[in-house]
Amino acid sequence: MSGILGFLVAVGFAVDIAMQRVGPQNIATWSMVLALDFIGVVLAFRAGNRKPWLQVGWAMAATLIVAAILFRQHVWEWGWIETASALAFLLALCLWWWKSAAHGLGAYMLAMYISCIPQGIDYWNTPQPETAYVWLGSAFASFLAVAGAPKHDYAHVFVPWAAIILNVGFTILVLR
Repeated sequence: MSGILGFLVAVGFAVDIAMQRVGPQNIATWSMVLALDFIGVVLAFRAGNRKPWLQVGWAMAATLIVAAILFRQHVWEWGWIETASALAFLLALCLWWWKSAAHGLGAYMLAMYISCIPQGIDYWNTPQPETAYVWLGSAFASFLAVAGAPKHDYAHVFVPWAAIILNVGFTILVLR
């Protein structure tokens, strides 16, 4: 259920982007999120979560969000934040290869938090209350992933808990 909800909420956001009902989005930022969502699926699975539906839903939805952004020809701004996120992404891969997928999950979430800084800055400068459903829905989908986890170990609940914190933070930013 968490994957379906996470996917549907993000699909709504992709439609809003395509219909220009939300402000401009940075292709570089969302491309990093897309890459991170796909590695998040792999890392969760390799760490022992055989049903990472939340991450699967996000990865599929991020694909649609990037497509909508490309369709509307939004901006591409690659800066030091995207570089830091890419380095954390590489760290996640290295930790996975050298240690374990569970170690990689921590660096993956660090990379995800870093990649969201530009979006957070945009929301700080220009709150977009019309996007609150995305962040609240994603937080709720993450809560469902925690509540429905077959095990409450690192592989199953670390990413959803971290996503709850991130999405609640975005909700606060867009509604302030």
